[in-house]
Amino acid sequence: MIRKAKLTDFPLVFPILKQIFDEMDMDTIKALPESQFYDLMKHGFYSPHYRYSHNRMWVETDEMDRPIGLIVMYGYDDQGLIDISLKSSYPKVGLPLDAIIFSDKEALPHEWYLDAIAVSPKHWGEGIGQRLIKFAPGVAKQKGYKKISLNVDQDNPRAARLYDYMGFETTSTMTIGDRLYNHMVKKVN
Repeated sequence: MIRKAKLTDFPLVFPILKQIFDEMDMDTIKALPESQFYDLMKHGFYSPHYRYSHNRMWVETDEMDRPIGLIVMYGYDDQGLIDISLKSSYPKVGLPLDAIIFSDKEALPHEWYLDAIAVSPKHWGEGIGQRLIKFAPGVAKQKGYKKISLNVDQDNPRAARLYDYMGFETTSTMTIGDRLYNHMVKKVN
């Protein structure tokens, strides 16, 4: 079942989401002690506006209602708010206010953006990623968007094949952190 994330989900969604952070290999994240990054992401998850907030996350759950996969989505216009909202938490976790963790704008105008799609390794190959991606157009349509987008690391051909199979088309490339990504778009019917 796919449902909106709940505040109590954080301990289970963080390890799933962390797979993406590890894969991105960003210097801004690697510079932080793991416990400090965990605390920062926890504050962000509880925030109503942050990029990886519970308000922007939907989860696939197992029979015990535990998250086993997730998708994080927001509209292009939200990009001005998604990272600034975390700044107030920096002092709470011992970071200076001028620290930069995420700063890249990843969506283009008029796009409903799929920021993160991840599945617990125990459940890889079960079609969870596909179900989460198929769920996204309905949310986008409710929010008034006619296209969805995502970015895929050029060093991740397996994910690129899935997105291609799901009907996404590469429209451009962009640098996020220090890696090159293909920007892929799909029209919402």
